[in-house]
Amino acid sequence: MLATKTALTIEAAKAIATACEKAAKERNLKLVIAIVDDGGHLVLLHRDDGAQVGSVEIATLKARTAVLFKRPTKAFQDVVEGQGRYALLCIPNGIPLDGGVLLEAGGEIIGAIGVSGESDEEDGDIGRIGAAVLEG
Repeated sequence: MLATKTALTIEAAKAIATACEKAAKERNLKLVIAIVDDGGHLVLLHRDDGAQVGSVEIATLKARTAVLFKRPTKAFQDVVEGQGRYALLCIPNGIPLDGGVLLEAGGEIIGAIGVSGESDEEDGDIGRIGAAVLEG
């Protein structure tokens, strides 16, 4: 009747953010990193010194979009750009820009990371680096 599930911890979120911060620093990027749990609730928010303040909301929205729709935000961006399906620009509580990446453990979605502040491609690359922490 009840299920057991894996949950994202603050320690895991910190490890993910640290990997992102390291990669961003190596590339001289100024980013905002938002990590949410499987319900889309903020667990950790990091904003580099000098990162644009507007990216706080965008990073959080990227993470929430990924977890709520159970797919990376790049999937939405690819459909908008590749197929011209502009209706996806109106996703409630969603954003079709790369940088929202699922966090998974044992085949379960346990949360997502959202990265914003640079190009969509760079945001997505940094998010995927962070998500890879859980694979190791």
